[in-house]
Amino acid sequence: MVQNDPRIRAATIQNLGLIATKDYWWPDSRDRLYRPVTTASFLLNYAILENGENASGYHWLNLVLHIANAWLVYSLCLLLLRRVEPALLAAALWTVHPLNTECVAYLAGRADLLAGMALLTGLLVYARIAESRVRPSLGAAALFAIAVAGMFSKENAAALLGLLVLWDLSFGKPDRQSIRRRIPAYGAVSAATLLLLAARFLVFSGLPWPVLSWVDNPIAGSHFWTGRFTAIKVVGLDLGLLLWPGPLSSNRSYNQIRLAGWGDAGAWLALAVVVLLLFTAIARYRRDRLMFWAAGFFGVTLLPVSNLVVPIGSIMGERFLYLPAIAFAVALVALLFRVLSPKAARGALAAAILLCACRTFARNEDWHDNLTLAAHDVETAPDSYKLHDLFGQSLFEQDPKANLDRAIGEAERACALLRPLPVADRSQGALNYLGMYTGVKGDSLGGPSTPEGRAWHEKSLAALMEARGVEQAAEAVYDREQLAHGKPLQQRWGFQDLYLNLGAAYSRLGRHAEALDAYRYGRNMNPSTADFYDGLAAAYVAMGNSPAAAVALHEKISVDGVQPAAISKLGELYAAISGGSCAILLEHGVAKLNLACPRVQADMCSAWAQLDDAFVAARQAAQAHVFQQRLAQNGCPASAATPQPHD
Repeated sequence: MVQNDPRIRAATIQNLGLIATKDYWWPDSRDRLYRPVTTASFLLNYAILENGENASGYHWLNLVLHIANAWLVYSLCLLLLRRVEPALLAAALWTVHPLNTECVAYLAGRADLLAGMALLTGLLVYARIAESRVRPSLGAAALFAIAVAGMFSKENAAALLGLLVLWDLSFGKPDRQSIRRRIPAYGAVSAATLLLLAARFLVFSGLPWPVLSWVDNPIAGSHFWTGRFTAIKVVGLDLGLLLWPGPLSSNRSYNQIRLAGWGDAGAWLALAVVVLLLFTAIARYRRDRLMFWAAGFFGVTLLPVSNLVVPIGSIMGERFLYLPAIAFAVALVALLFRVLSPKAARGALAAAILLCACRTFARNEDWHDNLTLAAHDVETAPDSYKLHDLFGQSLFEQDPKANLDRAIGEAERACALLRPLPVADRSQGALNYLGMYTGVKGDSLGGPSTPEGRAWHEKSLAALMEARGVEQAAEAVYDREQLAHGKPLQQRWGFQDLYLNLGAAYSRLGRHAEALDAYRYGRNMNPSTADFYDGLAAAYVAMGNSPAAAVALHEKISVDGVQPAAISKLGELYAAISGGSCAILLEHGVAKLNLACPRVQADMCSAWAQLDDAFVAARQAAQAHVFQQRLAQNGCPASAATPQPHD
């Protein structure tokens, strides 16, 4: 979101317009998230505060937001608990709770921090409206602005409307005058919600339909009741982490949390606890409005990310408990002050706060980088395929030579966890990295010329071919989903780097025709990726087809511009091609293409014809039209437009 987003590079009107009108992950749209306020906060860091790609500035801002939220939580607790001491203890417990580490240390947690700030501020403003301490019109205007800021930071801020209803049910006065005072506030938050829905419709109406990753959230691909029963089990895990935040993890993808069947004791226990808490809160509604509010606040703030209503992109996330943890802190403090003496309650809470602070301090160290995070979390969540995949990548990036065997082991573990799944539901990324690591291992043992090296290269190719099967099955699912939701097939879906690695693996084993097929397939996913043309050219050279290699390099120049390395390679090729002696000119010692050379003209026509075909295959009609125009404007023969065979 920081390194790949061109919108945050400079504080310009144009970039602000792009932030407002594009989705969260633009230009690489992947889901239906729209969070322009969060993106604008990254612009603040990158361009205005001049943090660039220095992560510390972003962490400082996250910390400042969390501290501001701690003050808001204290203000809310003061309204609820009516005394400074318990309010301060509840706010302190929430502030240092280890579950909140993910929101502060993880830069993407910025969305939760901003949405949380809006919900807390909006609730405090509404409480003042209900107590006749703010004029209804002024309060409604403030609530509208706060609600818009929150909902445009993260979608779960739409829970504000539910929190207003909960406040009225818990503490509101039922008289007619009081109700009239509160109506403008409801209207303001409802208007903000409608504005969010309208903005989302405008942003997403022309985008492809997202396909949720089953391995990130198995609930997304399960039957309705199985998914909801599993979601209840996750709520039970959430409650457990609030009470004992020891086993923390940044990821719990497949198969760490197994889908709940009717014989799942953990799911039944979670359901029993949830029902008991709800029944108690409702049964004691008249006598204990505070606990009713706490139970309601927990439910309303967790519901949007609980997978109970609709599946989201993750089965479980500690950052999802940033707001629900407030209800936990309030309820715990209130209960302790009821059942213990004030001195004993203070002592117990002081000990809990100290323990939480120590755990949070230790957890911060895990978030130092991907390697430390994955090394810790893979022990906590050993059946999460994504953690093994991340650990392997991080080991390889740190030291490809010393850590190679460990990286291979982690990649094999990730792939083994996924292998029982249907092909389309697996991850081609994990298999791709396994193929890459084993290829490096083969090179370290002498390459295909030695028995040991060749065995590892065969293993690399097997992993990459398996990845290709997964990728193409997933691509077919993506196309079916688009058509099922009335979306045109506007782009290709897939993991393009896989085909670079697959082509290289075939080439190392001397299977150059198959390498060509892999490179062509990958190129046709997005022909603007220049690396594929080097692979195509090398495969053609290995097959003794220098003219086709020259055409491939002309394709590269057409999409990537004239680069000295490409001109140098073309010079070598044309030296051995009939009619190529005029292809390269030296001007002031610099090699340049001779556009007047008939051989160059013919090869450029062939390159444009193949790019026209490639962009059509990639479903990028506008780019294909560019090359159709070049063919027509340069008088290329009709035979030049005949595409080369491709997958």
